[in-house]
Amino acid sequence: MTVLNILVIDDDAGDRKLARRLLQHLYPDANVIEADCGEAALSHSGLPVEVILLDYLLPDGTGLDLIARLTETWPRAVLFMTTGQGDEEIAKSVILADASDYIPKSAITSEALMRMIKNGQKVADMRWRIQEQQNELRLFSDVLVHDMRAPIRAIKFLSDQIHEDYQNGDLEEVARQFELMKKSVRKTSELIEGLASHINPHSNGKPAHVTVESLFDSLRAVMAQDLVQSGVRIGWHSGGLAGLCFPPDIVQLLQNLIGNAIKYSGGKTAEISVTAERAGSGLMISVADNGIGVPAQYREKIFEPFKRLQRGSDQPGSGLGLATCAKIAKRHNGTIWCDPEADAGTTIRFTIDLEAGLARETA
Repeated sequence: MTVLNILVIDDDAGDRKLARRLLQHLYPDANVIEADCGEAALSHSGLPVEVILLDYLLPDGTGLDLIARLTETWPRAVLFMTTGQGDEEIAKSVILADASDYIPKSAITSEALMRMIKNGQKVADMRWRIQEQQNELRLFSDVLVHDMRAPIRAIKFLSDQIHEDYQNGDLEEVARQFELMKKSVRKTSELIEGLASHINPHSNGKPAHVTVESLFDSLRAVMAQDLVQSGVRIGWHSGGLAGLCFPPDIVQLLQNLIGNAIKYSGGKTAEISVTAERAGSGLMISVADNGIGVPAQYREKIFEPFKRLQRGSDQPGSGLGLATCAKIAKRHNGTIWCDPEADAGTTIRFTIDLEAGLARETA
């Protein structure tokens, strides 16, 4: 977790000044936000916060009373309690209240803060990952119960029909029912594959420095049949760039975006432009198409699991493709979004910035 914004909550201006000085020495690029009470701290709820230093005694209550509201506002932040009363009972209460650690103000030094923040971030990140995995497992079970009922019922019904038609000697109807069963089996298989890919879209091994052109080559090989059958026209613009990434993941991400562009072409020949540009220490790759487009109100929601455009509901798929893309972009320390400035069709951009993440880890 990167330390970009630190919130110091303390009613003593001298203690806040000391904390600011120590923190800015440790993290020169961080933004240190000060608040002298709980309500003043919560007024910054619109800002991202990675670390919170919270005084035990505040004018509008105790820090313990405030912890729940702070963690609800900044669920991924690492929270530490400070106090002038080095009391073990307070320390126990603080940990039980879900703070990461406790330190008397007399013990605050640069070394102590660095150790606390580093260890706290590891624990917070692990806790967040476990929470995400639990959410994914709940999602998986909900879909298995809900979305797989229909194809399984269809398969059971068709198997009974096939048995009955075979006994009656109606082989033509048997063949037709077999085709319908194959469709149901294929739908079930696609749903399972989509869920498995969404829950664990991670490639094995370490990230590699690769050229964008090599990613495009891999993508063209994977999608060769789809590209030929659809008649899509694609312009590839690698810009001669290279970057650090997990290549199989990025190929999967691009495959999902191009597959969507073909699927939602609106009945005309899809025309797609795939462009790579330098973005900070990493890359930005854009996939622009001439398809049906995405209404403004859906441009953020489409990256959530099982969110699909109503007008595209007749198309096959589980609605997991773009959610998986978002997870892959996040794994690459990047983001993905639907460009609101696109004049026609859809333009989706994503960034890859593992270099920045590695630089912060080794700093």
